[in-house]
Amino acid sequence: MVSRDTQGRRRPALARVGRTRFLRLASRMGQERLLRLEARRKRNPALRAAAAPLRWWVRRGSIRVTAGAGEHLRLSMAHLPLGHAHAGALPRGWLEVSVQEAFRRLLGPGDVLYDIGANIGFFSLVGAGFVEPGGRVYAFDPVPENADAVRANAALNRIDNVTVLERAVGAARGRDRLLRVEDLSWSQLESQGWHPRTVDAVEVEVVPIDELVASGELSPPTLVKIDVEGAELDVVRGMADTLARHRPAIVCELHDTAAAFVELMEGYGYSVENLEGTGPVAETPRTAHALALPPPR
Repeated sequence: MVSRDTQGRRRPALARVGRTRFLRLASRMGQERLLRLEARRKRNPALRAAAAPLRWWVRRGSIRVTAGAGEHLRLSMAHLPLGHAHAGALPRGWLEVSVQEAFRRLLGPGDVLYDIGANIGFFSLVGAGFVEPGGRVYAFDPVPENADAVRANAALNRIDNVTVLERAVGAARGRDRLLRVEDLSWSQLESQGWHPRTVDAVEVEVVPIDELVASGELSPPTLVKIDVEGAELDVVRGMADTLARHRPAIVCELHDTAAAFVELMEGYGYSVENLEGTGPVAETPRTAHALALPPPR
């Protein structure tokens, strides 16, 4: 059955459930199945035509985050594919709850957050709320679609203290190739190895944090969140002076880099905590979240 919107245009009957609930229901199919369905839609003209009304309705609105530190935020569905890695967690407010709680503990009015690997901007928006009034968020993501999503979501929520930098962050200034993956959440720099689900690759600028801080382009950080699909050690190496001078806390998603990350941060005088349990960070599984704290002054 098809209903109509206020302008008399046809829309799917599913529209009556609302986009937030629709996304929650769709995510139960699982990411792999949704990605396969999207690939079939792109290849099949008849399927594209059949899905067009539903896609039109989904993409022209937004969803609401219903719990967690981002409760009441809205996220543009034009920038949130159904096959996104976090499509199920975002509307429920379940995305990386340990990271949300670290933000709650470590950020306050006037602080500065660097969100390195911002994706669609959920954590940038959460951080923007915690640092008001007077604080700032710098959201880094070299994927153009992700950078556009952060801008769109900040505008949707009338948040004006987020600056988007469409750049990759690394150990030194240079160029690299960005591997754009089937789900853009997994996109990574080619210098970190080949991703088997790469769709295409583009050349991107790589910048070190130390250079941006020293030049005055960025205010020094209070907290740095890093989620860069394996390039986290290069990001940290590129901010050695910033760590020494400004002593920000670091929240980092680790990708087979736990032991090396602990060794690197301890070399800078930091202590490292496991955000997801009581075990030593260096012994955590393949993917984990860690909190690195500077010594008291």
